Amino acid sequence: MRIFLRIILLIPIGLMAAIASATAIYLGSFGFFETDSWVGPGGDISAIIGPVFIVLTDITRFALLPFLAGVLVAEIFALRSAILWSLFGGAIGLGMHLSANGTDYSVLPPVAAGLVAGFAYWVIAGHGSGTVARPISPAPE
Repeated sequence: MRIFLRIILLIPIGLMAAIASATAIYLGSFGFFETDSWVGPGGDISAIIGPVFIVLTDITRFALLPFLAGVLVAEIFALRSAILWSLFGGAIGLGMHLSANGTDYSVLPPVAAGLVAGFAYWVIAGHGSGTVARPISPAPE
């Protein structure tokens, strides 16, 4: 039952937190939250929906499959390191940058977003990777 709940609840919640934190870091790296330029006329907050939806969709589209592959490998080999997850997220961010053929300076936002996303996943679900109930072997005599 514990394994089922981990697969059905904890891992998807960790993935959603990773994607949401990557979106926030990516938009924040461009000063998106520091100015009032994203607020529409009369303080209409709905002006933020378009950019957030676009960034959220792009991050999900390009990073979800590699991240799920990393989750599978981590669950099989019980990889639980916060540094490993952060570096894995940063590598996905770097891969997203290289696939988009961006400018030299645009590498920082996706890599930073990936580092934070990997750490966010580790906080929620990655620290318990591979905690499958294994058969207890008898103690050597």
